[in-house]
Amino acid sequence: MTEGRACGGEFGNSAVGKFAIIHYMEVRQHMEINRRNFLGAGALAVAAGLAANKASGAGEHNFVRGRKFVAACPPVKESIPRTPGPYRVMMIGGHPDDADIICGCTAAKLIAKGCRVRFVAACNGDIGHHIHDKPTTAAIRRRETLEAAKVWGLDGYDIYGFGDARCPNTIEAREMVAAHILDFEPDIIMTHRDCDYHVDHRAIGTLVKDCGYMLGCPHWIEGHKALRRRPLILLMSDIFTVPRVMRPDILVEADPYIEKWCDALSCQVSQFFEWLAWDKGIEDEVRAIGDLKTNIAGRNAYLRKYWARRKANDAARFSAAWRQQYPSTPLPKYIESYEVSEYGRAPIEEDFRLLMEDA
Repeated sequence: MTEGRACGGEFGNSAVGKFAIIHYMEVRQHMEINRRNFLGAGALAVAAGLAANKASGAGEHNFVRGRKFVAACPPVKESIPRTPGPYRVMMIGGHPDDADIICGCTAAKLIAKGCRVRFVAACNGDIGHHIHDKPTTAAIRRRETLEAAKVWGLDGYDIYGFGDARCPNTIEAREMVAAHILDFEPDIIMTHRDCDYHVDHRAIGTLVKDCGYMLGCPHWIEGHKALRRRPLILLMSDIFTVPRVMRPDILVEADPYIEKWCDALSCQVSQFFEWLAWDKGIEDEVRAIGDLKTNIAGRNAYLRKYWARRKANDAARFSAAWRQQYPSTPLPKYIESYEVSEYGRAPIEEDFRLLMEDA
């Protein structure tokens, strides 16, 4: 596929298309530089290539937000076809509720577009309660997770079963995660960034990214076929600033799906209306709601106030990026934002279409 074909046509003339083209060309330029490095070109040859690129202006064109990608591994060529069938997206979090909270509206949008979406939790959530013991909490969270999966319409909701604060960053855990990814063959994976308050978030995010290149190696995981087309890896939104604030590479409007998001989160009563309410010291507000099944308006207002706050904050802090990515669309109240990881393949036109265009 040539760059002209990949970025041309009606899509290329749209606002989303122009945004995607800028990303696509920038990624191609920087990944080509990195590919030469990766293949072992000598220092002089690399320096000469970089100098030539600088002289010609290649690699100097910024994103619309003034940022650049530098790929961490060789690109997957666009000529490698994806496995036929619906797009497959895997959202891998630390605990049962992380994928729901952070990227549930994106999941709802993708499911509405016919994608197969699978949520994954590395840990079983067993210390996520102030009253129940660990085995009881793990069982409750498993049950609630399956109820939420039905609301979303997921392809599945898998829990690896590590105890909370016990997700190991080991060879064995990495290969277990890899085997699970290889079985599902996702086109896109979403996971946590390394800079996150929770040790399990950091651990699973690192495990996923460490799988990135190796997923294409035929002799890595015995009994599993390697992926000819590695997945795009997107990093979920967070609020941390060290070592740096996340890049809002792809923004997804959450407003059309926020009610379904509330319905799914409401299945996880032990978390949002018990443990986390106790943890935040807001039990009085939960008691004021009364019956969660009948006071839907009160229930949803509570969830939006406390648990959709990240989406509202992202709409505010990334408002300039939104205007550049969606110049003709008013700023929504809620946004789910993603950073493209350099450990996966480069995003291409189909990815932007899938995530940014309306269902």
